[in-house]
Amino acid sequence: MKLYYAPGACSLASHIALEENGAAYEAIKVDLKTHTTEHGADFRAISPRGYVPAIYTGETGLLTENPAVLMYLADQGAAPPSGVDRYKMLEWLGFTGTEVHNAFGPLFRGAEGADKAGAKTNVSRRLALAAELMGDAEWLVGDAPTVADNYLFVMTLWAGKLEIELPPALVAFRERNMGRESVRRAMAAEGLG
Repeated sequence: MKLYYAPGACSLASHIALEENGAAYEAIKVDLKTHTTEHGADFRAISPRGYVPAIYTGETGLLTENPAVLMYLADQGAAPPSGVDRYKMLEWLGFTGTEVHNAFGPLFRGAEGADKAGAKTNVSRRLALAAELMGDAEWLVGDAPTVADNYLFVMTLWAGKLEIELPPALVAFRERNMGRESVRRAMAAEGLG
């Protein structure tokens, strides 16, 4: 399996899942500004969408888009959620991708005239809702982390990088994730210390 990633991008969630699964994989770094891989290949020739994550397996061929990649990786794990928990995980993947991740867009795209203060407020609202939806739970679904936790965790890292204050529940969530060996390995592999 090959994972195409950019350090600290949303592909970190997939990187964590691969570490968690103990799967054999090759991680290939992509420069998203030049769309070249660390080996000099044109990433758009590999993935016409031009963004990460992308995985390549003999079973799937090229697979892109966080919900699809993360669900595939969840299914490769030892105990993927089933029944209602599977749907709850999908719900969190959808919410994180469409509401939280997308809210960061104006802060990363560097568009002239973008309302960065308004975008930060929007991100804060989405993260506050995530904390509210979590309630007192330590993990998003059930009593153990899933790929949905990986994805929301990356969003908490972005918030920290952009100096967006997290609700206390998400600060604790981020710290719990930082304590996971799979998270530490994936972050180290991406040079995120």
